[in-house]
Amino acid sequence: MPFVAVVTICKCTLRHKQYPLPKKHLASGSRLSYTDAEELFMFSKTFFASIVCGLLAIALQPMLAASSTPSLAGSWQFTLTPTTTTSATPVEYPGLATFTTDGSAVETDGTEYVGIPVSSGAAPKAATPGHGVWGAGNTPIALLVQYISLVLNTDGSLYAKRVTNMILSVSSTGQTFSGTYTTDQEADGSTTVISAGTVTGTLIPHEIVP
Repeated sequence: MPFVAVVTICKCTLRHKQYPLPKKHLASGSRLSYTDAEELFMFSKTFFASIVCGLLAIALQPMLAASSTPSLAGSWQFTLTPTTTTSATPVEYPGLATFTTDGSAVETDGTEYVGIPVSSGAAPKAATPGHGVWGAGNTPIALLVQYISLVLNTDGSLYAKRVTNMILSVSSTGQTFSGTYTTDQEADGSTTVISAGTVTGTLIPHEIVP
């Protein structure tokens, strides 16, 4: 955005060249240019105005970017379709998620209920619903979602932690999203990808109460 300020200064400079300052006339009819003090005063006004314009443009840029960022705020139904998984019988897993306007996320899905084994020979363990965050991604249309689920032993102690990351794009209507996801399981200092694939979602509409 400093480029805006430079452009503004350049425009003001060009305008000064195209429309030079008028000359003062003495009583005898001879011409006398502005004094050095007057020229310095006019330059200072122009320079100050250019700086103000540039600062305003810089200040407005984050607000313009924020207004163009899509939103996930609301409650959604979604489906996880794994293309890579440690499960012996992969299926499409349904899920529900709620995203708040302050960037918080809460979700639950089928993988947490039936569990996904860390390897083909291991017994699956169920996990808690996920809690996490969402926000703008690295492109104007991308959104990032991350949530954590706890995998527990039968006595309630912690067995592992699952971290799911999603990269989503919201449709122009704001009613659907699509993207990719990856779920890692962290246990005993090691991380294993237990599921990865695509995800699609549909916003749960607000029904008008009669």
